[in-house]
Amino acid sequence: MDPLVPSDPTTKEYKEWRVSDLDGSSLTEIHMVLSTVVLSYWCWKCKTAAEFHRNPAKFSGRSWQHFVFECTVFLVPMFMALTDHYLYTALAVLIGTGIYYRKQIPNAPHRADKWAPDPRADSFKQSYAPGKITPKSYLSIYRAEMMLLTCFCILAVDFDVFPLKFAKVETFGTSIMDLGVGSFVFSAGVVGAKSVLPKRVDGKIITLSLWHRLKAGLRTSLPVLVLGVARFVLTESVDYQKHATEYGTHWNFFFTLGLLPICVPLGLSVYDDLRVTSMVLLVVYQALYSLTPLGNWLEHADRTNIVSANREGIFSFVGYLAMFLLGMSLGQEVLPDAPTFKARRMRLVSVLGVWTTALISFFLFSFVLGIEPSRRFANAPYCFWVAGFNAAMLWVFMLIEEDVDSKLPPQLARAGRPAGYEVPVILEAINVNSLTTFLVANLLTGAINIQVETLLCSTVQSMLLLGGYTLMFMLPALLLYRTGIRLR
Repeated sequence: MDPLVPSDPTTKEYKEWRVSDLDGSSLTEIHMVLSTVVLSYWCWKCKTAAEFHRNPAKFSGRSWQHFVFECTVFLVPMFMALTDHYLYTALAVLIGTGIYYRKQIPNAPHRADKWAPDPRADSFKQSYAPGKITPKSYLSIYRAEMMLLTCFCILAVDFDVFPLKFAKVETFGTSIMDLGVGSFVFSAGVVGAKSVLPKRVDGKIITLSLWHRLKAGLRTSLPVLVLGVARFVLTESVDYQKHATEYGTHWNFFFTLGLLPICVPLGLSVYDDLRVTSMVLLVVYQALYSLTPLGNWLEHADRTNIVSANREGIFSFVGYLAMFLLGMSLGQEVLPDAPTFKARRMRLVSVLGVWTTALISFFLFSFVLGIEPSRRFANAPYCFWVAGFNAAMLWVFMLIEEDVDSKLPPQLARAGRPAGYEVPVILEAINVNSLTTFLVANLLTGAINIQVETLLCSTVQSMLLLGGYTLMFMLPALLLYRTGIRLR
């Protein structure tokens, strides 16, 4: 063995060495693994719609049978795919199950005149009000699925059953955890668009001033920044393993998340087109990185002062801010209620346009200019990859919902749907208390790493611990959801 390589897997030095200098995996493998997320939702949606269509009066999405099915269809494939066990088996089972339940959904009643207005259009017109934002099931599922993957991976990476090719790369490359970090920020931007959309107050549409937006941003940021300080103090006090090239010596992801809501109103005060602002930020940042000594300094500088010690967190914030703004621009498209049934379907085209633009930009930077994606510095190719992936996921979720719900009779297409039909219980619970779930997952990850030597666990022990951990970080969200409490 190389004398420079730590030999004891229980030491902090070994754990830090283990996740250093990783190269990640291919885009094909990453997207294939994460396709289980889409297929899980498709299976659940088809089964739920088939049961609801069969007997709307007796349907209940809150039964124990439904809860068990949700855990099976959303958690088991995730375990199989992310631990590199039976990925193709999971994909085959999900596809087969989805086809089976999809065939059980009866076709919508035949319309004699196919050119006549869709009967569902009237319910859209009657329920529409300018400035009104009602919950969108595809958004809830998209956010909750991203959170579920992120929370699972932050502990799973500490076990040998989790392939290191899925862990964060050192500087350049792609991996599932790199995509997870960016997706967390992008999805936060999608729902964060509410803060910049016109508000409906007493029947009037108003737009908040910069001062009101800054105050709202500060209220949102303060708890997250406090969590960032608390995490730093706790990890230093217990000598917890830390990979300096991830965010820096003192910086952590909570600081990045906490600063975003403060900077967004300032950016909007300069120019109010989020998409243009984000693109300009990325192009200027990438130009400075590639064409000036900044890139070499970021990659190789010694950690001699507070800026150089935390350069990853400080400079990657520019990329994450641009990514957050890209998410907000997409949120402006999909959050407000559609005025007509046709406008709702046209959103599929809008999201597809975002996906296409991000994909072309990614290929331009990566394959034409030869710039590899870097999560460490959140460069332009990385941000466009994340934006393209998330837009694609959201588009597929919307397409599945549109396809399955189009099979429902007109009287069931918009109103009268019981709880548990639109969104699975476990995902709805995670969605309404997402930050709480993320905090609990981080606390559990730290506690398990302190109490258990994860690298010495057998495969069975690792899977049991990861299964118990997943249920534990979901439990507070489920309890809060059941009691009607919404924290953050």
